[in-house]
Amino acid sequence: MEQIVRNCLVDDNFVKKWHPLYDDSDIGGDYFEYEEIIKKVSTEISQGTISKSTFIDILDWKAPRVKGIIKLDNFDYYAKGIKKALEAPENHKLTILDDLYGIGVPVASTILHFIYPSLFPIMDIRVAEVLYYSGYLKAKSRTQNNYNNFRRVILNISQQSQYTLREIDRALFAYHKIELEPKIRIK
Repeated sequence: MEQIVRNCLVDDNFVKKWHPLYDDSDIGGDYFEYEEIIKKVSTEISQGTISKSTFIDILDWKAPRVKGIIKLDNFDYYAKGIKKALEAPENHKLTILDDLYGIGVPVASTILHFIYPSLFPIMDIRVAEVLYYSGYLKAKSRTQNNYNNFRRVILNISQQSQYTLREIDRALFAYHKIELEPKIRIK
């Protein structure tokens, strides 16, 4: 691993400094969309799945390009997969969603995060790269195997700090956009 980031400790001070910067529209700035999806999912999930509209909102929020791959005309297929994931043990939920056509680990983790915001962090390439270049992860790939390590690291940071998974995600994302991305581009 090439050392691009030195001595980057992701702790209370890091999250406190970086997560507010995410609100800049050039960085993230998606607070309202995120909160709306959280509300919709928490209302719908008691029915055992989420609506097609909410599913599309999640795709638009996380990875709009995936809508060209997902078979939206067969939403029942995805609704059944989400229902199956809800009923599965915690360690099988991601695999069930990742196995759905066109989903992938980043979108699967996002769906799980909106359902379980304190249990499943969103696996984003930017966040994974910060953790990788800081020495927290051995790989930055967004695979099922690496998600387990990624999740363990994010949950550990959350347990050792006063911050939520979302606040940690926002901090790492902002740090990537402001500090890490320019360094990666010039290497």
